[in-house]
Amino acid sequence: MIDLRQLRYFVVVCEELNFGRAAARLHITQPPLSQQIMQLESSLDAQLFIRGKRPLRLTHAGVQLLSGARRLLAQADVVIEDAKQAGRGERGRLGITFLAGALPRLLPSCIAAYKHRYPGIRLDLREGVTQRQTEAILAGEMDVGFCRPLGIDNAELVTLRLISEPMMLALPESHSLTSLERVPLAALSAEPFILFSRKDAFYFYNIVSHILQNAGVSPEVIQDATQLYTVIALVSSGVGLSIVPASAQHMRFPGLAFRHLDVATPVHAELDLIWRADDTHPALLNFIEIAQYQATL
Repeated sequence: MIDLRQLRYFVVVCEELNFGRAAARLHITQPPLSQQIMQLESSLDAQLFIRGKRPLRLTHAGVQLLSGARRLLAQADVVIEDAKQAGRGERGRLGITFLAGALPRLLPSCIAAYKHRYPGIRLDLREGVTQRQTEAILAGEMDVGFCRPLGIDNAELVTLRLISEPMMLALPESHSLTSLERVPLAALSAEPFILFSRKDAFYFYNIVSHILQNAGVSPEVIQDATQLYTVIALVSSGVGLSIVPASAQHMRFPGLAFRHLDVATPVHAELDLIWRADDTHPALLNFIEIAQYQATL
């Protein structure tokens, strides 16, 4: 098997056409250099230089090897550099799964910052609900996820709290309740209401139901929806009112207003980052660092 080091030595000797100058350029003495070239010739069963001439001359085999050696060494340099970049988390793939709730601000800012800093990483983005997110991460299909609190401890996953935001009332901007800075929950009793789906948006269903039940309020639920975007779109269309996380204010829908709820103890929604506990992929660690920083802005 040919040694890449021997090929590098060979190319330098070809460029200098003098063993002494080549040895000085390689920061070695001449005898070890001559020995390496002879070992290369032995492994190829071919003489590479016509010795005894000044300057050195290449044999036909040497000329042929020089062209191929330069190509091979260039390819080896690329492979080595790719491996180094992958080791620094600068090259490869990163699978990110997310909820619609991360879209208004946090996810876009994380993606923009990450792509600017690590342009060699290919991002694979996939939307999903929390259960499917955790399944994909545990299966190794995805690397990291923006999700709602899991509700149970899982030793295979690491959870990092990114955001804790208050719940707010979303209503059409033409609604009379927009005249209030803080809206009492009792004012919702006679209002058409859009509630998160109990089956497919269990986290927000529980939060909103808890808020309403604690206040003894039972608005007229005329529609349920799974995604935050759907809820906001329906409110924007004048279908009804809803209670949503504060980050929904970043969603670009016309005719929307948001007001704080007049409650003694504000209820917050939380967004976490999760990944496998045994995953030390440098690209993942770099993304976690950026997500932590972006969440503080």
